[in-house]
Amino acid sequence: MTACLIETARDRTRVWRWSVWPTWVLVAIDHFSRKVVACFPLEGPNTGWVVGAMEGAFAQHGAPRHLISDQEDVSVSDAFRELLIPWDVKQRFGAVGKHGSIAVTERVIRTLKYEWLTRVPVIKGLDHLDALLADSVCYYNAWRPHSSLKGAVPDLIHTGQELSAPARTAKTVPAHIERRFFPETRITGFRLAA
Repeated sequence: MTACLIETARDRTRVWRWSVWPTWVLVAIDHFSRKVVACFPLEGPNTGWVVGAMEGAFAQHGAPRHLISDQEDVSVSDAFRELLIPWDVKQRFGAVGKHGSIAVTERVIRTLKYEWLTRVPVIKGLDHLDALLADSVCYYNAWRPHSSLKGAVPDLIHTGQELSAPARTAKTVPAHIERRFFPETRITGFRLAA
């Protein structure tokens, strides 16, 4: 069963395969829970690839009520508007020419690029990039605590669960800590077990 998202934000960024070829990556997040619901490499920056990726995200996670995006050519195209009509999604835009108008999505992109992808010496191809993006989504949603969520991970908030964090005055370390190592980026994620 897919969750009905209230508000989703979407943006694109460019990463480099073999340090030579630019590849666009589409990122979409649920604003309430900060959960990354889509993170796909695009074969090109055109509207067709973006529409296809967003359609896949809607099919997998459900359509949001609102979609927030910047006002780039893809977002204001007829094809993109036609995608939103059958899903009954209303489009909202960030401020024109203002850096940070879709700040939450831009922070996710910054985490993806500078905490995750910079730890990989070379992105070898689309399949390699796709695997890296899948791991980054798993890390971001399930293993990386967020200060804006009071130390919870987006998966907990998205499913409506409560964070059972130890008290600030606790004198012992909880024994029920889970750990996951992501070998490609050499990052270890920690979380309290449920």
